[in-house]
Amino acid sequence: MDLLAHCPRLDAPVVLAHGLFGFRRIGVGPVTLARYFRGIPAFLEEAGNRVLVTQVPAISSIETRSRVLEQHIREAFGGCPVHIIAHSMGGLDARALLSREGNTGLIKSLTTIATPHLGSTLADLAKLRLNGVYKMLESLHVDHAGFVDITRRAARAFHRHHSVPDGVPCFSVAGDPHAEDVCRPLRRCFEVLERFEGPNDGLVSVESATAFGKPLASWSVDHLRQMNWLTSRPSEEVFELYVDLLENLAEHGFARRGAREMVMA
Repeated sequence: MDLLAHCPRLDAPVVLAHGLFGFRRIGVGPVTLARYFRGIPAFLEEAGNRVLVTQVPAISSIETRSRVLEQHIREAFGGCPVHIIAHSMGGLDARALLSREGNTGLIKSLTTIATPHLGSTLADLAKLRLNGVYKMLESLHVDHAGFVDITRRAARAFHRHHSVPDGVPCFSVAGDPHAEDVCRPLRRCFEVLERFEGPNDGLVSVESATAFGKPLASWSVDHLRQMNWLTSRPSEEVFELYVDLLENLAEHGFARRGAREMVMA
């Protein structure tokens, strides 16, 4: 399949929002060592979409991250509406942005990928085991509230107070790989989370990831491979998953005028 030919061109820019510990790019001068969304922005752009990869404070609170996310979107596109595709905690940032007064019309749609809408047991365990580290960060005045915001108690409280906004289609995707397909760095986390929350992608359970918006078909890749990490280059399997997300938006009327017919031809 020619994925580029089948990838819809949307009627508004696509904003890719990263998760906890996220980044836009790691590099030295012009040399890029790593990107959070590996190869995905270039693929979507080659298909004819305008793409913005945002960068927010890596471990800060949802509130802080969401304000920076909003700032980047407004700086890039003014008041023009965008489609947000958010990975992991980025989905919570986008939800906070959506609920903030004055943002009506800024977001045309929100699609979250493996977002811990109900939190994660792993964050609860980290809070217990790394309490000393958290206290040290606090003493250094480092905003590390993002770690706490994705605990189950905090995330569920956030979830109750940030419902799906009227007039903005929202979708969610969970990662649900087979145990043997989970990458080595996440296998132990996968086992722990499976014991407490059931099917998961190594960091976020299916139940938590699909608690907001309309659930779409689950992805059979783990949390890291959802950003095209630890995959061959290029990974058509991962690109195809993002094509599916844009196909869903096109089916909801968000294809650029005339582009949908060209894609289907």
